[in-house]
Amino acid sequence: MIDAANHYRERVEQFSTESCEPGGIVLLGSSHFEWFDTGKLLPRWRFVNRGIASDRIGVTDRGILHRLDLSVFDLSPACVILQNGVNDLGELWRTGEPSVEQIVSCYEQVVSRIQTKLPDTPFAIVSILPTTGDFAGITPWIEPFNVELKRIAKDAGIEFIDFYPDVVGPDKQLRAELTYDGLHLNEAGYILYAKRIDQYLSTLELRS
Repeated sequence: MIDAANHYRERVEQFSTESCEPGGIVLLGSSHFEWFDTGKLLPRWRFVNRGIASDRIGVTDRGILHRLDLSVFDLSPACVILQNGVNDLGELWRTGEPSVEQIVSCYEQVVSRIQTKLPDTPFAIVSILPTTGDFAGITPWIEPFNVELKRIAKDAGIEFIDFYPDVVGPDKQLRAELTYDGLHLNEAGYILYAKRIDQYLSTLELRS
C-alpha cells in the first residue's frame, strides 16, 4: 500500500518541475492513468500523464479539484481525458463517507472548471471500472456512479467513454483475467483500455 498523502505531494511536486510542450493529451485521474504505459500501448499519441495513484476527486483538501492548474491549465492541452471516482467510492465503502452526492457534486465542479477555462478543448470522461476480490464491496456503487458520470458528460456536452462493458463479467465484477488484485488492470486489461482510448482520440482532429 502506498502512503496516499505523501504520494500525492510527491507527484504534485514532480508536476511543478516538469517542462511540457503545449498540445499534449492530458490523462487526469488516479492509478489507472498513472500506471498506464502509453509509450508502449499508444505510441502514436503524445500524452501528459497527470494520474496520481489513490487520488480522489477533491471532496477533501487534496485531489483533482485542487490541482487543476498544474495538472491541466498550465499545460495548454489538445485534449483532456478524466477518469476518477473509484477511490472515493472505496472510502465510502470503508468508512461511510463521503456520500455519493458529495462525490458527484465535486465531480461536477471539476468538469465545470475545466470547461470554463478550456471551452474549445476536447474533453472526455471515462467510466470507472468494476472491482472484484478484496475490492468487491465497492461493486454496488459502480454502476449507479457510472450512470451519474454519463449524465454529467451529457449535461456538459462532452464525450463519455464507456469502458465498463468491456471489462465487466456476468457477476457485475471486474473479469478476473484482466486484473492482478481486483482493482487495477493487468497488461491484458490495459490493452483493452488502450484500444478504447485510441478509438476516441482517432475521432478528433489531433496531430498524432
